[in-house]
Amino acid sequence: MFAIEQRFIALSKLIVAAQQKGLDEQTASYFCKLGSVLICGNLERCVELLVSEKIASKSPPQVLSFLKTYFKRGTNYDCDQISQLLYRFDTNWGRDFDDFLAKNSVIRESVSSCYAVRNSVAHGGGQSLGPRALLQYYDASLTLVAQLEYLMR
Repeated sequence: MFAIEQRFIALSKLIVAAQQKGLDEQTASYFCKLGSVLICGNLERCVELLVSEKIASKSPPQVLSFLKTYFKRGTNYDCDQISQLLYRFDTNWGRDFDDFLAKNSVIRESVSSCYAVRNSVAHGGGQSLGPRALLQYYDASLTLVAQLEYLMR
């Protein structure tokens, strides 16, 4: 999906900027904190795009209207939330996603950790991360979205 690919390309530019050698520590920290917020926001938007595209194409317009309203409320789509959402639409999607996570615990842990940093940053906390962890969170979110796209075909 082109829109998702473009979102990850844009996000990757920030990840690269946060890893630049010679970047002062405070600026790198700001880039990483911002990166955690953007990774989570990107993940939420990608889930919305995938579900909406898959469901809306085969449903009456009222379903698309419902989905737009549903996603507007802003949920932190960590792995558990994504799993619950998938089960609501198709038990096979939910089961397949849970199986994927069972075999890829680092994905679940990375997404969960990214949300912990994001929530800390968003609510004035002091939790932070470094460029290496930021890249790990980015890679995990990319893998997760690719898997979701595959599962929902």
